Parts: sequence; C-alpha cells; structure tokens
Amino acid sequence: MADEIAERFLYYPDPIPPDMPPPPWASGATEVWLDTADGIRIHGLWWPGPSDRPAVLFLHGNAQEVYSWSLVHRELAPLECAMLLIDYRGYGKSGGVPREEGLYLDGRAALDWLAGERFATGDIIVFGKSLGGAVACDICRGLGPKALILESTFTSLASVARHLFPFIRGYAPEVDAYNSLEKLKEIDCPVMVIHGEVDALIPVEEGLALFEAAGEPKELFLVEGAGHNDVSIAAGPEYGRRIRAWLDSI
Repeated sequence: MADEIAERFLYYPDPIPPDMPPPPWASGATEVWLDTADGIRIHGLWWPGPSDRPAVLFLHGNAQEVYSWSLVHRELAPLECAMLLIDYRGYGKSGGVPREEGLYLDGRAALDWLAGERFATGDIIVFGKSLGGAVACDICRGLGPKALILESTFTSLASVARHLFPFIRGYAPEVDAYNSLEKLKEIDCPVMVIHGEVDALIPVEEGLALFEAAGEPKELFLVEGAGHNDVSIAAGPEYGRRIRAWLDSI
C-alpha cells in the first residue's frame, strides 16, 4: 500500500457542497450513492444508455471531482454506452479519506452498483484515467469484464515517484503500491492502452510497459502531441471513434 508520504501528496480531492446539483454540462446525469464494504458512502453520476449497449465505469484521476470530470461523458459519446462516474472517498460529496485500499473498495462498490442495475460483468467496460487506471487494474483481477481501458496510467507508484514527487528527494514508495504491472498478469479481458506521446507527468514508456504486459487481445492508442491531461483534446474526434471501433471489434 502507499505509505503516509504518498497519501499526503498523491491525492488532491475537491469538495462539493452537499446540496449542489450537477452542472449544466452533466446534462442527462442523475446523482447516485453507493455503499462500500467498509461503510463509506460514495457519490457518483449515472447516465443511462441504450439497453443493448454495455456500461462504462469511469475511474478518474487524482484531482478534482465528478462534476468537473463529467465532461468525459461527452468525449465518450461515440461509444453509445451508459456511464457510471464515481468520486473516490474524500472526493466531492463522498465520505471518508482517500487511501489505496479504500479506493479499491470504492471501485468494487461501483461494480456492485452496476450489477444491481442488471449489468453482467461481461457488459461492463472499466475505464481508468491516470490514478484511476491503477484502481481499474486492481478491481479487474479475476473479474472478466468486457474490456479494460487504461489512459495515461503508470506501471506502479514506485516507477513514477520522481515525476509525481520531485520535491521529495530520495523518496521511494513501497514496491507494491498501485502496482498495475503485476496485476495485469491476473487480468483476462481485452485491454486498450491510451497514452499521450509527450506526457511529462507519466512518461509514455509507462503506457508502453503496461501494453507489453497485457494479454491478448490488446490495442495501443498513442496520441501524438498529447501530454497528461489533454489526450482527448489532442486526439480530437478520433478519440471517441477509435475507442468505439476497438470495442466493436472485440
């Protein structure tokens, strides 16, 4: 697990007032609440979709909250899928304090919620962005979802510590902290890796290593000129089209 230093500097949650409604750009979404195995109440947004299409569980990065992240629903509109976007514990309206094992419990609670909406495991696409990719890798172990999509994700916290925490000299996280590279060995589903070619925060080599470790079938989508936070912008309309085409191919 991530130690105290990582927990202090890795998470940047933004609170949302409990009575604040979803913003206009989250049109079509309803607020939902999930209960985790350890008793934390998690807040999320839910967009229903066509009955014959899968659902996307979107796990966001280490900053902001679901209201800010809700723009991703528009970016992924070509998928024509339902979408569940959750805030980890400590983020937005969710209770608790963020920590590694807790985020995994949050992700599993989201899967349970989708099951309650009658989505079979094989009809769920788990999509993780940055830190969310590490959460996605953990909860997909032995699960067998329709697909796993990792965007701008790192192999392990230890591998990218000098990029994430350049102000802490000599700091080395535990080897198993958010170790997605090892967890990919336990994942048996199609995997797509998306990464910006000029990502200065999580170098593209991290994405390439994840792709190499993933089993078949797999797809690599490198976005020319994209950094860490502008992958979909740099890719433009090709972003949604490329992901949809790959999903349809599997």
